[in-house]
Amino acid sequence: MQNIRMLQHQVNSLVTQARHDIYTISVTTDHTAKQLSLQRLWDTLTSIQFLNDLLANHTISANNGSVLPMSASNNQLNSQNISAANPPFVQPNQPFTIQELANYDGKNGRPAYVAVGGIVYDVTNNRAWAAATHFGLVSGKDYTQEFASCHTGQQSILATLPVVGRLV
Repeated sequence: MQNIRMLQHQVNSLVTQARHDIYTISVTTDHTAKQLSLQRLWDTLTSIQFLNDLLANHTISANNGSVLPMSASNNQLNSQNISAANPPFVQPNQPFTIQELANYDGKNGRPAYVAVGGIVYDVTNNRAWAAATHFGLVSGKDYTQEFASCHTGQQSILATLPVVGRLV
């Protein structure tokens, strides 16, 4: 039950951020501030949708393909003893070695994948990774250290990316 409450708190925080950004957009005349707020609003809504989809998918898979009412799914999640360190929505399905990850460089029609914290994410359609690069970093590599140094406290960035596997 505590994991569900943590997830609800995270979603509520994102909704509060979205409301703040909508208000800022409505009252500011500064074009740059509006653009920043619009981008943050887009990212916030993407995170909310992602968390909602993952929770729904987990609820269905935890119940062997059938959909539970929300109160029943809360009990189902709670009975699985899911810890905050291992949330239910981070269940990568394909193992990747660092050598295999290198094949996903976004070149010649291949998807662009990166690893952070042992999780492999698909950045193929992420605009921050246009042309399979991000501020000089190329896809197909593990960027755990780089993410930690540039995006401290911004785990919501990863929540917007599709998880495709885990680094082994």
